[in-house]
Amino acid sequence: MSALTNAIEILRCFSSARPDLSFADVMALTGKPKSSTSRLLRSLRDCGLLEQDPHTRRYRPGLLTFELGRLHRAHDDLISMAERELREVCARTGHTGYIAVLDGYEQVVLRIVPGSNPLRVVNPPGQRTPALATSNGRAMLARLSDDDIRARVPATYPKLPRNSPQNFKQLITRLDEIRRTGVSEAADESIEGVGSQGFALKSGETGEMIGIAVSYSVQATTAAERANVRRELAAMAAKLRRLTGDPLDQDTARIQTGTR
Repeated sequence: MSALTNAIEILRCFSSARPDLSFADVMALTGKPKSSTSRLLRSLRDCGLLEQDPHTRRYRPGLLTFELGRLHRAHDDLISMAERELREVCARTGHTGYIAVLDGYEQVVLRIVPGSNPLRVVNPPGQRTPALATSNGRAMLARLSDDDIRARVPATYPKLPRNSPQNFKQLITRLDEIRRTGVSEAADESIEGVGSQGFALKSGETGEMIGIAVSYSVQATTAAERANVRRELAAMAAKLRRLTGDPLDQDTARIQTGTR
């Protein structure tokens, strides 16, 4: 960890005001000995995090840092774009919205858009929930092949609420239905008395995938309201997929032919 910490300290020396640095600049900014500075700069250059001008011998951020920054911006852009659209849906429906990502067989909440209804369901950012038991979690899993899903789900299938899939076969049946209809719903699963509808969104550029859902009280929400949420989310999904180049059709075809 000390080597990594020292390398990060050097990378932090670069900024818009200091786009390139000499060997002496790095030594002065970090206070590190000549031998350590030389070794770290050489390692950072060799792995692509830094580049060295062959004429001036000055260092600047390398291609790898640019690629990592581009991926980060693309991921953040995907989430920000989805959040803007989700805010509009939540404002119209009054329900709470979520954006999450997959981590193994779990989903992790990244963003929350509170609704205006008096009864609001809020899971804090960072909260983990089995993706097998949520609408947006299952929507994300449905974009993966059965083999990919099997690799994520523990060999001892997790204990889930009774309305959730109780074994791997039931899970795949639910996911196949999502793949066929494009509709993913949950009720009385991760939280008793709470229902939700969700979909998955994938960037055509980076392959990053997020799950978007709107949640509501099962008892306090009418069938007409749930149908309206379904229409709102379908329109939102269609718009975002056009904007992000979401390869939904290609993913579906690969899963159906067993090539993914």
